[in-house]
Amino acid sequence: MASQDQIAQHGLAGAAPPPGVRAQLRRGVFGLIALVILLGPAPGQLFGLHSPALREWVMYSGVGVGLLRGRFVIEEAGREIAAMTPLQALDLKRYPKVKHYFFEHRVFAPADLAGYAAGLCAAAGPGQTVAYLGEVGTRQGWQPLAVADVCAATLPEAGQ
Repeated sequence: MASQDQIAQHGLAGAAPPPGVRAQLRRGVFGLIALVILLGPAPGQLFGLHSPALREWVMYSGVGVGLLRGRFVIEEAGREIAAMTPLQALDLKRYPKVKHYFFEHRVFAPADLAGYAAGLCAAAGPGQTVAYLGEVGTRQGWQPLAVADVCAATLPEAGQ
């Protein structure tokens, strides 16, 4: 039976590879991980093959969803009285930078537009209507959105 000193002298103490092989193994694993990170989205983007094992990049996914691009128009007797951008309708200078995912005035359906323009609807005089002409951001891109009377969506709720 060999003593501990003899095992240590001959390098039989463990199954650890020599330092040069260990460094090559580390480089190989790092290279493999880098390839998976870089080429992981390729099957979905190039060939339409989607897999949970090869996740696609989703950086900034949904940032513009629910945001409006267009104009609100206040009309009376069929003629335009005033027009304003969605930011002017909310009395904002710009959309919030940090909490854009939690922006409470996002429009996901045409009915949400009434809540967005609640201040305009309250300020509109008798016989005036508020219309919206423009687009709304979706995950499929900008979709056209035109609503002739935005404030009419709030009337049924107020009557109940």
